Amino acid sequence: EFGALVFAATMNVRQVISIIASYITYHNNITGLQMLGLVAVFGALFYKSYVGIMSAEGPKAKAAEKQPIADKTKAASEGGAYKAAEKN
Repeated sequence: EFGALVFAATMNVRQVISIIASYITYHNNITGLQMLGLVAVFGALFYKSYVGIMSAEGPKAKAAEKQPIADKTKAASEGGAYKAAEKN
């Protein structure tokens, strides 16, 4: 039910919380440049996860998940075992 994109988004949240907890625990101040770096890096990661999740929710994406990666109906001599399945 949950795929790699949800896992990646969860790991991004865990990393952000871990960094903020570290700053709080050890009473370190976050400089403006560090804050800018955190926002830039994790903003890009969250955006990438968001776009992936939104594109994966469509009916075409769900149908594509059920398509075989390789066509196993052909003999190996015809390239069936390793030849990518053709899209309709």
